[in-house]
Amino acid sequence: MGNALRLFVFCLALAAVGSTAALSQLWVRQRAKTRQPHATTAGHDALTPVRELQAYHADQQKAVGLVVAVSLTSLLAVALTAGSRRSSAQVEEAARRSRGDMQQVEHLARSAVVREEALRHEREERQRADENLHLQQLLLNQALGEKIRLGRDLHDGIIQSLYATGLTLESSRQKRSADPATADALFDRGLQLLNENIREIRAYINSLSQSQSAMTQGFANALAVLIDNIKGDRPTEFVLRIDEGAGARMDPTQMPDVLQIVREAVSNALRHGAATQITIRLHEDGERLALMVRDNGTGFDPATLQSEGHGLANFRARAALLRAEFKLDSRPGDGTRLVVTFPALSPA
Repeated sequence: MGNALRLFVFCLALAAVGSTAALSQLWVRQRAKTRQPHATTAGHDALTPVRELQAYHADQQKAVGLVVAVSLTSLLAVALTAGSRRSSAQVEEAARRSRGDMQQVEHLARSAVVREEALRHEREERQRADENLHLQQLLLNQALGEKIRLGRDLHDGIIQSLYATGLTLESSRQKRSADPATADALFDRGLQLLNENIREIRAYINSLSQSQSAMTQGFANALAVLIDNIKGDRPTEFVLRIDEGAGARMDPTQMPDVLQIVREAVSNALRHGAATQITIRLHEDGERLALMVRDNGTGFDPATLQSEGHGLANFRARAALLRAEFKLDSRPGDGTRLVVTFPALSPA
């Protein structure tokens, strides 16, 4: 369309210039003819041809000027048409570029949305993976904690009870020849302890506290049952000093760990220290309760221990569960003294 317009304007310009030139020559000739009658009527004036020639040249100059003016006008029209064409082409090119830019921007926007969605999905997947890993870690820690707790309870509870049962049966065997009646009584006592151990194992399997039935009657009664099971036929003297107010301010959830600490301390005093007297005391110390287990056994030097072993490690672990302060003093030949201080319930 633009090329046809340019051709049309160019042809129109040529026609205008040609027409102007032809009309101008026709006009010049017509002017020359109209001046000849005046020369005939003027007679034999010698200046008439010169004037006619001057007038003819003047007409020619006017015609040439007109042709030149028309030619310039035509050239201007052609130039404007070409410029208009170039402007239209530039507009179209600009519009085309704009459409290309818009398409590119739209493509970038869509790509950004896709990438954002992919990143969001990846973040959600990572978050779920982290949550699953955290949950698995919690379950693993819980399982490990249960395993440690079970091992600690078996060591401090059932194993000590089985050890006491074994000592009772051993005493029965030793007295068989010298005192059959005492041997039979010890044997019956050993069987009774064995049945109690079986019940304790069943309680552990059922996730029950080993001393639950006794603990419902208070700490003093539960402690008496524990000592009776451990002592057997030993002549060891037990001195119990349990403040009534202190027993009432002990949280029931604290009692199993406190009893296990006492069991381990008493068992060590009997097995390793050969103690003949063991004192157990529980009293109030402001907003805390203080438990002391002291024996007159052989004692030991804590600095010479190559490792704490299960007993001391369990002491510290149970003290941590009670949020307690734990202190152990012992010297060779001077027995052992254990003190555990832990929070008490607020007075009713």
